[in-house]
Amino acid sequence: MNILTIRGIIGGVILFLGHELNFIFAGAMAALIGFRLTPKLPPQWPAWSDIAFMVTLAVIAAGLVLINERGGYIISGFLAGGYLLIEYFAPGVLTVPILPFIVGGVLGAVIIGFLTEWALIILSSAIGAAYLLNLFILSPTAKILIGAGLFIVGALVQVVTMQSRKHSGE
Repeated sequence: MNILTIRGIIGGVILFLGHELNFIFAGAMAALIGFRLTPKLPPQWPAWSDIAFMVTLAVIAAGLVLINERGGYIISGFLAGGYLLIEYFAPGVLTVPILPFIVGGVLGAVIIGFLTEWALIILSSAIGAAYLLNLFILSPTAKILIGAGLFIVGALVQVVTMQSRKHSGE
């Protein structure tokens, strides 16, 4: 399975289940940040160490989110905000510019920390749609239209899931 397939699967899960499975959202964000950090690992390490590094970061982030729900929103916001800003400043490059990561992380943590569920739905829908769009080569107009459609469908699915869970008494 190549990296595009993995990113597509992660994008689909985040798009439709980002709010419901917040720990997977945080783990996916940590793994994607870890992917950008793999060139910094020592070159003499075995080839599997890159995957082990990404999985370890994902498990730590997911575990922290599972331990404390409120803290989980802040962690998810920090990772997602940091990732979005480094993707904006250095798209597709396997580096992590520190200042944009920290600024984006703090902004994401504050926004999701205060707005919690609704901000997480919007952010996870946007990130999921962006990852699914990266799988295809499209014209700019088609990319905007399909991206907007994916975002709306993903957000609606998450809102309906959240509302049905609240009304069922969970």
